[in-house]
Amino acid sequence: MTIRALRIGIIGAGKMGTALALGLDQAGYAVTAVASRSLDSARLLAGKLSSVAASGNPQSVADSANLIFITTPDGIIAEVAASLKVCPGQMVCHVSAATPVDVLNHLSDQGAFTGVFHPLQSAGSLEKASILPGITFAIEASIPLLEILKTMASRLGGRVIELSASDRVLYHISAILASNYLVTLIDRAAGLWQGFSTKEQAVTALLPLIRGTVDNIEAIGAPACLTGPISRGDTSTVQRHLTTLTDKAPDGLNIYRAMGLETIPLAVAKGGIGNDKAAMLKELLETRS
Repeated sequence: MTIRALRIGIIGAGKMGTALALGLDQAGYAVTAVASRSLDSARLLAGKLSSVAASGNPQSVADSANLIFITTPDGIIAEVAASLKVCPGQMVCHVSAATPVDVLNHLSDQGAFTGVFHPLQSAGSLEKASILPGITFAIEASIPLLEILKTMASRLGGRVIELSASDRVLYHISAILASNYLVTLIDRAAGLWQGFSTKEQAVTALLPLIRGTVDNIEAIGAPACLTGPISRGDTSTVQRHLTTLTDKAPDGLNIYRAMGLETIPLAVAKGGIGNDKAAMLKELLETRS
């Protein structure tokens, strides 16, 4: 199916639906219908596009589009899908990392092609189409929908990874570790400043360090960009950290130990320490006084 033959509908006019609709419109696709539980939200999005019908009824999108994206919150994807009536040959995708494609089985049973088209970006960043170029789209679908989605990702300026159903959970865990738990890690790091400053000042001070680390990962990768006491086998500094945490911030011991143990193999891979020093660090971090 050619790009010109596609009539795209968006169900869900939040950040994800808005970014996707605007991106597709700018990439030359015809977004023809938008629906949202909030009609005002649907109208707001439709107003940013050309000749788009807005509705509070998801079925109106299914009645007019041949490629439908369900961009609602994860918790209601199945509910929305179950409410739709489609025709054989129509295509329906959701955009959730965590939700399996089989929540769309009600639609595939009606003859629709179903799939997943997930932009690997935090939802808080998905406020405009400009966030889409350069990101990776995880796609789970079969022919012909697979090829349509791959072309779409390319036209949006993104990269593609094809996933099977069995890959999806590990993919989602990876995203959680890299994004959600990074927030947790930074919050814990900032919390250590509370004895001599504020968390807000800590975050301001730490952000350039964080950005520099991310830039180094992009430039030279891990483990080459690893620095710090474990990377150089500095057991005395690690011991001092453990002693100070025990005395002043004992609730930080578990995360410090866990992250330290995970860092040891990277330090070995970088060549900063040998197996003997790695064993010493491991014993130090595992010892509970």
